[in-house]
Amino acid sequence: MDFFDKQARASKKTKWLVCYFLLAVLGIILTLHIAFALIFGLSPTDPELFLMVSAGVVGMVTLGSVVKSIELSKGGRAVAAMLGGTPVDMNSREPAEQRLINVVEEMSIASGVPVPEIYVLEDQTINAFAAGHGPGDAAIGVTRGCIDRLTRDELQGVIGHEFSHIIHGDMRLNIRLIGVLNGILFLALIGGFLLRMGIYSPRSDSSDGRSKATGFVVFVGGGLTLYLVGWIGVFFGKLIKAAVSRQREFLADASSVQYTRNPEGLAGALAKIAKFSSRIDNPRAEEASHMYFGNGIGDSWLAMFSTHPPIEERIQEIAPGFDIAAAKASAPVLPSTPKKQNLVGGRLAEALLPGQPRVAEAAALLAGLPDVAKSACRELHGACALVYSLLLPDEESQRERAIALIDADDVLRAEILAHYEKRAGLNSAQRLGLVDIAIPTLRHLSHEQYAVFRSNVKKLVEADGEIQLFEYTLQKILVRHLDLYFSNATGTKVVYKSLLPLLPEAGILLSVLASVDPGTDEHKDAAFRSGVSELLVKPSAFPLERAVTIDLLGFDSALDKIAMAAPDVKRTILTACGAVVMHDGEVNDYEVEFLRAISDTLDCPVPPFVRIA
Repeated sequence: MDFFDKQARASKKTKWLVCYFLLAVLGIILTLHIAFALIFGLSPTDPELFLMVSAGVVGMVTLGSVVKSIELSKGGRAVAAMLGGTPVDMNSREPAEQRLINVVEEMSIASGVPVPEIYVLEDQTINAFAAGHGPGDAAIGVTRGCIDRLTRDELQGVIGHEFSHIIHGDMRLNIRLIGVLNGILFLALIGGFLLRMGIYSPRSDSSDGRSKATGFVVFVGGGLTLYLVGWIGVFFGKLIKAAVSRQREFLADASSVQYTRNPEGLAGALAKIAKFSSRIDNPRAEEASHMYFGNGIGDSWLAMFSTHPPIEERIQEIAPGFDIAAAKASAPVLPSTPKKQNLVGGRLAEALLPGQPRVAEAAALLAGLPDVAKSACRELHGACALVYSLLLPDEESQRERAIALIDADDVLRAEILAHYEKRAGLNSAQRLGLVDIAIPTLRHLSHEQYAVFRSNVKKLVEADGEIQLFEYTLQKILVRHLDLYFSNATGTKVVYKSLLPLLPEAGILLSVLASVDPGTDEHKDAAFRSGVSELLVKPSAFPLERAVTIDLLGFDSALDKIAMAAPDVKRTILTACGAVVMHDGEVNDYEVEFLRAISDTLDCPVPPFVRIA
C-alpha cells in the first residue's frame, strides 16, 4: 500500500469534512433564520435578522468546537482518559499485559515510530482504539477482553490495525470529527437550556404579564427551535462521521494483514467480536465511536449510521476462506506461541519504504536487545540514564568531561556509566530501537524534569565539540516527539504544496546523503544525480549541484522546512533520498541514520533496516 497515498487521502477527507461542516452550519443558519422570522413575525428577507442568526450560530458552534478541542489538545491520553482507560505499567509482571506490551513495541519498532502510550479499558468485550494528533502523542487503548480473549496472532492483527491509523494520519481526522460534532451538538444543548428556562420560569397575571408572556415565547419558541435544528445538525454530522469511518476501517484491516502477513490472526479477532461483542460500556463511548476497532456502541438501526462495516464483510475482504462459524463456536483459548517467521530480508528497496512495518525484523531486533536495557527503558530514572549513555563520547577524557557537564547526581552518573559499558555490542538500529521504547516512559517526566533532560541531551551532544551523525539523529527523533508531547502541539501545518520552492532544500538533503557514501567524489556525484533524476522530470530545467560541504545546522534547517510540505511533495523528496542511498545497492549505518532522521521529521516513518544473517 502507498503510504503517501493514504496520507493524501486523509488530507482530502479532512478538506471534505470541513466542506460538509460548513454546509451543515449554513443549513442550520438558513433554517433558524426562517424559523425565527416565523416565530417573531419578522420578514424572512430581513438582513439584520440573518446577520444576528449567523453570528449567533457561528459563535456557538465555534465555542463548542473550541472547548472540545482544548479538552483533547493533550492528544491520545486525553481520549483514553475520556473513555476511562488506565495506563499500562510498562514493567507489569502480568503475562497478558507483558504480551500486549511486547506486541505494541514490536509493531512500533517495525514501523519506525515511537512506542505509543498503552491504556486498558476494564471492559470484557473485545475492542481497541488509537488516538492522538500524530505519532508523537499517540495512545493505543485495548479492552480487558481484548487482552484476555485473543491469541497473540489475533492481538497482533488488532494492534496492526491500530498502527495503520497512526501511520496513515487517520487519528488527527478522528479527533477533529469529535470537535466538529461537539460544536453542532452545542446548539442543541443551548436550545435545551433555553427551553427549560422558558418552561420553568415563574409567570403571573400582573401588569407586566404581557412582557413575561413574550419572554415565555422567546425562550420556549427559540429554545425549541435551536434544540430541534441542533439535533438535525447532529443527525447529518453522524452520517458524515459514519461514511468517513467505514472506508478507513477496510483500509486499516488491509494494512494490518500487509504488516503481519497473517490474515487469519485479524480474521480470528473479528470472529471473536461477533461472539463476545465489542460494545464499550462508557457514557462517552459514542463520542469516539469512529475510533474503535469494532463497533463500540452496538448495531445501528440503519446501516448508514454504522461507523464500521459488518464483521462478515470485513473478514471476507481479508480472508475469503476463513470459517467464521467454526471460529465463533470455538471456546476462548490461551495465548499462542508466536509463529516462526522467515527472517531473510527482501529487496533493499522494501526495507526503506515508509508506512510498511517489517514485523519479523522488529521481533529479531527486540530479541537481540539486552534485558537490562529493555528494563531500564520502562523505568523513568533508568530511561534517562540509558539515553544519556547512548550519547557519551567513546574517548575517555571526553566522556568524563561530558558526564561532569550534565545536571545529575552521583547515583545517576554511575548508572549512566554502567549502561555505557553494556552498549558496545549494539548497532545503531538497536540503539534507536531502545530510544523508541524509552519515549513513553520519558513522557512521565514533569515539565521541570523534561527541561533538565532536554538540556542534558543538548550538553552531551555538544560535549566533544562536534555533532556526530548518530547523535544528531537520536536528538532529532527524541526531542521532536517529546517537544510535541510536552507542548501539546498538534503537528506541522502544510505550507508548501509544490516542490519548486523546496528545490534548494531538497538539494541539501541529497547532497548530505551522497556525502556519507564512502566512495569517490565521482561516485558521490553519480549518487546525487540519481536522486535528482527522481526529483525532477527534466533535471536540466532546474540544475542542482552537489554541495561538497554542508553543516548539520544547514541540513536541519532544510529538513524542518521540507516538513511543512504536502504528502505528495514529501513522497517525491523521500523517493529521491532513497535513490541516493541505494545507488550502489548497499546501505551503510550512516545512510540509515540519516534516513531515519529525515523520514521521522517528515512524518513518514521508515522501519529499521536490520541485517539478519
